[in-house]
Amino acid sequence: MKGKVLGVVSAVLFVIATLVSSTASYWFFYQPRVPKALQK
Repeated sequence: MKGKVLGVVSAVLFVIATLVSSTASYWFFYQPRVPKALQK
């Protein structure tokens, strides 16, 4: 019983960690356009 609960908890935490890391990498690789004033 205890092992089953730990398995479910670890699976839920794994899904949450995957979602957080994918969102963080999305924001990390997102690069906004450079304003024209800075391109000169």
